[in-house]
Amino acid sequence: MNPFSKKASSYDKHSFIQKEVNNRLLSRLDLIKHDKLNVLEIGSGTGYLSQDLQQKHPHVNIISMDLSYEMALVHKNKNDNAKCVVGNAENPPFQLSTFDTLLSSLTLHWCNIDPNLFDKFSNLLTPNGLLLFSVAGPDTFKEFKKCPPDIYEKLRFNEYLDMHHYGDFLLQSDFRDPVVDNEQITIEFSTFSQLLDSIRLTGTNITDSTNRAHITKAEYNIIKSCLYNDASSSFELTYDIIFGYALKPAKTLDKSGKLIKIKEIKK
Repeated sequence: MNPFSKKASSYDKHSFIQKEVNNRLLSRLDLIKHDKLNVLEIGSGTGYLSQDLQQKHPHVNIISMDLSYEMALVHKNKNDNAKCVVGNAENPPFQLSTFDTLLSSLTLHWCNIDPNLFDKFSNLLTPNGLLLFSVAGPDTFKEFKKCPPDIYEKLRFNEYLDMHHYGDFLLQSDFRDPVVDNEQITIEFSTFSQLLDSIRLTGTNITDSTNRAHITKAEYNIIKSCLYNDASSSFELTYDIIFGYALKPAKTLDKSGKLIKIKEIKK
């Protein structure tokens, strides 16, 4: 069972950063003039993004896909009309050219990120289709870097890619007009346990717990002191959020550089 399945029941209560990023992603979508008829959300979790989009655009057909059956079940229990699919972002179970819009919020950084992944997304899109996503960037949880190096090494954080890699991958996958930028969101917690709960109880573990070295009580207290901000009298945690946007070309070039229609491409 993946960590998100284990935390499905507690996810909604503690996923305020995920909800905030969802809202920011949808606000960007509102600024884009693009017909949204058939939408796939990749990594839909308990369905916040899909539900908000459906409320704004009742005519849109939305498929919500998540790797976790338990997450999809929570989504379905909240909204019986939701169209939920359990599937892997790295191998989406859909035919080519099925969707005109792909949305993904805080999911793709858990995948093997390379041009091949974005090739698969491009294949799912119709010509002129839109890809809009958010991922965690390298400065996520940067406050932990204040810890002594030996303690920080024990935490074994996931390494998140810088935003220029996403721009490169989009171009390598022949997406057009890619735009990649980032925003940093810093959350203040009144207690250290609240900060840790915001990570643990949403499944967003620092890394696989089986690989994490043992943290002593003394080291725990050092970590706690490093994340305390005297000025705000709170514990702070930063999320570095990368937003990416790109369109699938209306036409495709063959190897000679000749324009060919999508329907002429052999599957």
